[in-house]
Amino acid sequence: MSNLETTIADDDATSWWRDFCTAVQFLTRIPIPHDGDATPESYTHSLRRSVLFFPLVGGLIGLATAAVALTTSIGFSPLVCGFLAIGMEALLTGAFHEDALADTCDALGGGWTREQVLEIMKDSRLGTYGTLGLVVGVGVRVAATATLLSAGWMWAMASIVAASTLARIAIIGMMISTPPITSRQSQAKDISGMQTTRTLIVSTLMTMPLWVGWFWLSPMTACGSTLAAFIMLLWFRHKILSRVQGTTGDLLGCSAFLVQLVILMGSTWSIRHG
Repeated sequence: MSNLETTIADDDATSWWRDFCTAVQFLTRIPIPHDGDATPESYTHSLRRSVLFFPLVGGLIGLATAAVALTTSIGFSPLVCGFLAIGMEALLTGAFHEDALADTCDALGGGWTREQVLEIMKDSRLGTYGTLGLVVGVGVRVAATATLLSAGWMWAMASIVAASTLARIAIIGMMISTPPITSRQSQAKDISGMQTTRTLIVSTLMTMPLWVGWFWLSPMTACGSTLAAFIMLLWFRHKILSRVQGTTGDLLGCSAFLVQLVILMGSTWSIRHG
């Protein structure tokens, strides 16, 4: 089957719904009824097609995160609401990207060779570098969320949802631009090398209602933050991915976390200097 057929195959509603449910199952801990008749091959095929829905699921995760932040702001300070919102997101996603950030920091901080980096990245235990990266990364996200809440519900909702959506769009871009490491057996390897530019375009257009409000609030902030996120991804690809000669699930998750961070920081910068 060609890449194009893998990207958008079987136009019937049942197939599209199944692929969306696969994306939800892969990116969150929401219980999705499992197809008992599905074979490993059919699941992998559905997982490849489900990448199209990653940004949509990311936007829905962002909506849930923003909803918790705004709801709790009725009775708590913005900082407490930021912790509750990020904590809820971690529970919803199984701390997927936070784990990727910690593993990447541990591997890059403690590994000297490519083999050492990949070996450390497979270890789920947190070391000094992973702990430090997690504390700083989550801390900045909490502080940014608190700042956005202080600016009003529109800024908070638009920025959080846009950051979560665009982070998953960035994952697709990284899949297309960088091949997976073939020596590692993982689901990321099964789906990364099969994505096309069409997947990126369709998923971006499909999720436009989720992030266009952020651009409407402040076009300069949105364009500047998006440009900064793109530059960060180029640096990440040149300095980090080239070091291990490919990409892994942890590296994809780490890049998504960093995109979220850059976008939220861009919004808070605009609030402070707007």
